[in-house]
Parts: sequence; structure tokens; C-alpha cells
Amino acid sequence: MLSGKAIVFTAPNTPLQLLTLPTPPPSPHSLIIRVTLAGVCGSDFHRLTGDYPPPSSPICFGHEGVGTIVALGSSITTDRAGTPLTIGDRLSWLPATPCTTCAACLRSTPMLCPDINWPAPAATPNAATFREFATLGPRNLYYRIPDSTSSEAVIAFGCAMPTALRGFAKLGAASSVAGEEVVIQGAGPVGLAMVVLASLAGARRIIVIGGSSAARLSAARRLGATETMAVRDSTVEERRGRVLALTEGRGAGVVIEAAGVPEAFPEGMGLLGMNGRYLVAGLYSGTAVYPVDAVRIVNYNLQIIGSVGIEPELYLKTVEIATEHGRRLGFADLITHRFPLEELETAIRTARTDSVKTVVVP
Repeated sequence: MLSGKAIVFTAPNTPLQLLTLPTPPPSPHSLIIRVTLAGVCGSDFHRLTGDYPPPSSPICFGHEGVGTIVALGSSITTDRAGTPLTIGDRLSWLPATPCTTCAACLRSTPMLCPDINWPAPAATPNAATFREFATLGPRNLYYRIPDSTSSEAVIAFGCAMPTALRGFAKLGAASSVAGEEVVIQGAGPVGLAMVVLASLAGARRIIVIGGSSAARLSAARRLGATETMAVRDSTVEERRGRVLALTEGRGAGVVIEAAGVPEAFPEGMGLLGMNGRYLVAGLYSGTAVYPVDAVRIVNYNLQIIGSVGIEPELYLKTVEIATEHGRRLGFADLITHRFPLEELETAIRTARTDSVKTVVVP
């Protein structure tokens, strides 16, 4: 029986526990992964600080991972896309396990599934990524990473690319962004993933408004942004004036909120032009209440589109994008900080401000 280190979360604002936990041999329909890279997501910070309801019992967490198969159940021969698997292959997987049959799953909102089994109970083997060995069961989705694709290129966008893909789908077909002037609020992993998709869709102009990180804004330009602005160096009025100047007074056709800060919302609304669409993808926790000019929404024929959650199959699309574009666009170079599992709390706090992408190496 394998045993390995795992992070256990008990309550918000309480130190994480590093334990050594057993990993039993796989059942016929499960497999064991040696986690090689675990991505840090902004939602991990919200868990530490208590923005999510506290668990009733200790849990494991971490939902971005790539790793190597070390044991295969006797009934497993392929990944969820039908690609043959063998020990030593690398996988990307979705730790959460939606049931696939309830109303939420059938309506393409699997993260609202009441039987999603996430976060993972620490008392049993599980698919969380902040651990040395993850056990993937019959409900987990997992996809083989091609030999030509680096693990870093896949983990660089972790759950950010699936999040961005879902948001773009809610905007409409990719062609609906072609020729548009797009403003993206936020230059963290989700914002950068939005830059990639907007560029691939043929956006006419991509304007990124980021926080205080010069590295993130530099990454945005490398991935396809045509203009960047730092919040720390400008006012709301100055940014709006710049967007109007770049769009010849029209305002943006598409604004994407990926900043996760409440004050982004009223600013984003003010950047929209006639027939504009506002995709809100970052404000998924806490409270953000602002007055809304309903008359402007009507007279400008505006759309406000919320997007949360991930269709599981978008993890496969993320691997495909990394394979097709990761080397050309330097996805692996987006990883700026690496931490051992023992320093997870530091890694999570670093990911908030100082890094482009932070990963943990268990």
C-alpha cells in the first residue's frame, strides 16, 4: 500500500495540516496518480479565509492537477475520451465528481450538483491535488496528456481555461467575438485565458485592465493583448477615456470581468458600447452590490451574462489548446512560482498578488 503526504483543511483561518495518509490499491474502476504539479487557484484563498461554508469534517482540496499513473484498476484501459492508457502516462483530471444525472448536471451546471462529492473527505482516498497520491474513481473525468505536450503547459491554465471556455460559450459562438473590441478586467489566470481565447477568436482589439502586477500585464501582451492598463497607475475615468479613444468613441463590444473584485463591475458596465455584452465570471463569492442604470441597459441594448462552473469535458479542450498553442504562446513560462506541499499556505497567498501562475510540487 502506498502512503504519501496530503494537506488537510479543518476550518477557515486555521493552519493547514500536513499528514501522511495511506493510499490503498485501486479498485477495478479506479486509478492512482502521482501528483507532479498542482495549480493554485484564486478560490483556494477564499477557502482559507472562510468565504466558503466551513466543512463539517476535515477535507482535502486542490482541484488543478497533472500527474503520472502509478496504478491502474483492472477494468481501466482508456481515458474518458477513449485514448489508451498505461502506467507512466500523464493525466489531467477533474477532482470534483458530479453525478451526471441530476437536474443541475443535465442543465450543464455540474458544479451545482448536490451529489458532487467536493471538497473531498480527508478520511478516504480522493482525487484532490494537494497531496502526493490522488485516487481517481469511476466518476472522475481524466484525460491523457500527449507526449509532445508539457505538463507545465497544461497546468498553467488549470481550471482557468475551462472557466474561460465556458464563459465564451455563454457569449455565443467564437465567431461572435471576431472583429470585436474586447476589454478584459483582470490579468490573473482566468483573465489571461480569456486573452488567449479572444485572440484565437479573432478579436479586433484586446484591452486588458490589470492590477499591480507588471508580470501579468506583460504576459497578457505576449498572449495577444493589444493594450494593457494598470489599475495602480490610472483612475476609472482615465481608463474609460482610454477605452473610448481606442474604440473611436464607441465603447467596447465585449467586456469580460475576470478580476474578482466588486468595484470592477460598475467600471465594466461603463465601458460597454451599443449592443455590448458584459460577461461576469470572476465575482463568484462574497457580496458585490452596486446600483445599475437600467435605462442605459435598455437604450444601449446591453446584455449582462453571468458564468460560473465548468462543463467537465472542457478539461479535454484545455489539454487540446495546450497541445496546439502552448509551445507557440509560451504557456509553460506563465509559471513564475513553485512551492513544496509544506508551504501551501504561502503559495496560496503568493498567487493572490505576486505571481502569474503558482504551482505546488508535492
